[in-house]
Amino acid sequence: MIKAKTIIFFVLLFSLTISCTVEGEVGPKGQIGEKGQIGKQGEKGYQGEKGDPGVPGIQGVSGPPGPLGNTGPKGEDAPQPQATIITINNTVFTIQEEIEIWGSGFKPEETITLYIKISDTLESIIATALTTKSGSFTTKTKPLFNNSKISSQIVNQSIYTILAKGSKNSKSSTAIQIIPKQIIPKHLISPDANLIVAAAVPNGSTVAYGSGFNPSENFILAIILNSNTTKILGSGTTNNSGAFKLESTIDLGTGIYTVIAEGKQGSSASAPLLVSLYK
Repeated sequence: MIKAKTIIFFVLLFSLTISCTVEGEVGPKGQIGEKGQIGKQGEKGYQGEKGDPGVPGIQGVSGPPGPLGNTGPKGEDAPQPQATIITINNTVFTIQEEIEIWGSGFKPEETITLYIKISDTLESIIATALTTKSGSFTTKTKPLFNNSKISSQIVNQSIYTILAKGSKNSKSSTAIQIIPKQIIPKHLISPDANLIVAAAVPNGSTVAYGSGFNPSENFILAIILNSNTTKILGSGTTNNSGAFKLESTIDLGTGIYTVIAEGKQGSSASAPLLVSLYK
């Protein structure tokens, strides 16, 4: 009897053990629990790798204008667009001659001061004039040899600037060639050079014809007034055959004069000029 009870006990115990080890079906999902408390701040992490460059931003709004700058220095007077000066009858002069200058396009009744500019640092007043109501003027300079300041600085055959400055800011200039010494050639006749000068009336004009000079030779045509004075009539360049034609204005009284043509390469010739009331 006891043995049978023991066996029944073990059978029940085995069955109970098996029933406890068998997994049951999954139950339904439970409800979400309440939010827990915030945890403590964690430790600082390591620095991450450098990221890629970002996309360029849009252009910003223009800033406000800056403050007004300081006034700059006064600039030089600009040339008067219409102002013009010319030398009458010639652009080549000796230092013994007066230079007649005409001007136009200046402002009405403007005082004009005429300078000769020898260099960037040397210029000298040679004449003054007052324009008409139409802005024109005419004046004559004194011979430049009277001005010791500039006559000693003039270089033979050089080109210089005549500058006209007006009291109302008009400005103009022209170029002239100055010959320090009068042209009296050592020999008036070259073997091959010839010169013919047409007769003229007082304050009229004449035409000079030259031949036998060197081809493309620069020359000066001048008239000998006396042993100390030579007046330039004009200048030019011979053609390929060594000939030239030159028209000049004559502001002389009646008489007969010697005209010379002096070439830069050594050619020279002379001819008489008759100034008469009748050609």
